[in-house]
Amino acid sequence: MPLSVPVEREEVYFRHTFCTGYRRDDGLWDIDARFVDRRPFDYPCFDRGGMVPAGESFHDLQLRLTVDDDLTVRGLEVKLDKFPYKQCPCAEAAFKAVVGLKICKGFSKEVHRAIPAKSGCAHLFGLLVEAAGAAFQAVSQVRLMKYCRGVKPDPLDSCVAWDSSGEMVKRQWPDWYKDENNGTPD
Repeated sequence: MPLSVPVEREEVYFRHTFCTGYRRDDGLWDIDARFVDRRPFDYPCFDRGGMVPAGESFHDLQLRLTVDDDLTVRGLEVKLDKFPYKQCPCAEAAFKAVVGLKICKGFSKEVHRAIPAKSGCAHLFGLLVEAAGAAFQAVSQVRLMKYCRGVKPDPLDSCVAWDSSGEMVKRQWPDWYKDENNGTPD
């Protein structure tokens, strides 16, 4: 269902984040992610010659997250094509610190522990978290087969839909369903 018809308005800012997942020939998985934002008017920016012209990207950031079937980060490539400040590219190298981390509950906290805020980039942090979510979805079919062999599902109790006492878990993973009345699996 679409959103309601808005009142008359004028676009003042555009932000687009997207991720695409790929299965690699070597058995690993790549998630290519990109963050772009721009404004429909000239915007002041000293480090970019005084002004970013209307419609030109203020940020254009990319990353490639490589994971294995267990969602362990095996590689991370970061590229800043457009950025507002000359110091921004210095953040690229800091993101190598996430190699070896596992995408699971608490991943965002682990990323922030591995990369001090003053060494990183808020937009790249956000893009990495989006890419991690996309990695989870891309690898989900392989992981689903593992759940069928008795491995606890990662999404369990991560949100309202995956509440271990809820209908989705009862239907999808009955072995992990907990009856609200006694708190144990059926």
